[in-house]
Amino acid sequence: MSTKSIVTGTDVALTIGGTVFKPQTLSVTLTSEADRQEFDLVNGGVAYKTIVRSYELAITGLADWGHSDSVCEALEDAFDTDPDVSLSFSMPIVNSPNTVTVTGKVFPKVPVAGGAGAEVTEFDVTLVGDVNQVLAFAQTVTPT
Repeated sequence: MSTKSIVTGTDVALTIGGTVFKPQTLSVTLTSEADRQEFDLVNGGVAYKTIVRSYELAITGLADWGHSDSVCEALEDAFDTDPDVSLSFSMPIVNSPNTVTVTGKVFPKVPVAGGAGAEVTEFDVTLVGDVNQVLAFAQTVTPT
């Protein structure tokens, strides 16, 4: 019986305006969907056609509004400047001893700002993937 390691993935890097931002994240989730249509064939069979593949990158992190290297402000600026230009991202997924890095492009969105009382302020943002950019998965094998 083989033993599997737990996959972890809370790191993400966003390239915004030529600068790489690595926010302090609490969670990062990449989800994908396919709009797959089913067609009945004349000969009685069924054919499938994927019309659109879509994905989203959800990030929860520590809010850094007001800092010189603020990812929250960089996302807000990118959204205000041109919300239709996608941003590159990379997300390592660690499964000891190997690492898989997922890369793609997402569109900017202003993170939720605010918080409650004296608690640490977090931000949540879900960035929609650029369907013109296919997700890429690359594996790095670490010798044991």
